[in-house]
Amino acid sequence: MYIDTHAHLTDGAFDHDRQELIKGLAAGGIGKIIEISCDPKDFPVSAALAEKNPGIYLAFGIHPEFAETYTEGDMAALGEFLKHPKCVALGEIGLDYYWKPYNREKQLELFCRQLDMAIERDMPVSMHIREAYGDCMEVLESYGGRIKGVMHCFSGSAEIAERCAGLGLYIAFGGALTFRSNKKGPAACAATPIDRLLTETDCPYMAPEPHRGERNDPGSIPAICRKMAEIKGVSEVEMERAAEENAERLFGV
Repeated sequence: MYIDTHAHLTDGAFDHDRQELIKGLAAGGIGKIIEISCDPKDFPVSAALAEKNPGIYLAFGIHPEFAETYTEGDMAALGEFLKHPKCVALGEIGLDYYWKPYNREKQLELFCRQLDMAIERDMPVSMHIREAYGDCMEVLESYGGRIKGVMHCFSGSAEIAERCAGLGLYIAFGGALTFRSNKKGPAACAATPIDRLLTETDCPYMAPEPHRGERNDPGSIPAICRKMAEIKGVSEVEMERAAEENAERLFGV
């Protein structure tokens, strides 16, 4: 069974065929999906989607893009939605220094506040880190291994991947792993122990080759898994089973 550990099925890109798409995923072997809700105004919409579909689980968090605008009311709402019976993680949270200008101090503050919430609740986190691995690793290592979770849509080096695995974290790869221009991704995947790898789509974004630029959906997980298997030198079946077991171990799904 394939598991998509990071999807955004409430995105407007799915408004015209969402339920039809979800109903058809089982035929392609997609058994479970974690719907990521990282904008407080969308928390109720994501919760309703999971309540309607048995194979969909939830993660709630506040994305770093909201570091300068989030409110204490948003944090209170997050605390409440983390109690949802289908919520299995806090996320996506993190640091994003790609879009400039950015407020480093505010992003670090929000990131650490949510890491503390995860520790208090004994929950894994889904982390969005973009051009901020230096600060990220400094923060994570300061917690002394108390953080459990996944580096979503990993774009760091092989050395960073090894450090993350050393902290007990998981590394997730999506469609970008198949991009011809992506050299760091395959190297990082090769450096990550197979018992630390997860599959994800980040749909509707990041469709794998040859569909790059098109709308992505959880049905692309087998293609991503095949690429991971090729890099790791194992069969697709072995890679699929490892990724499934890893997701079950981390998220309890």
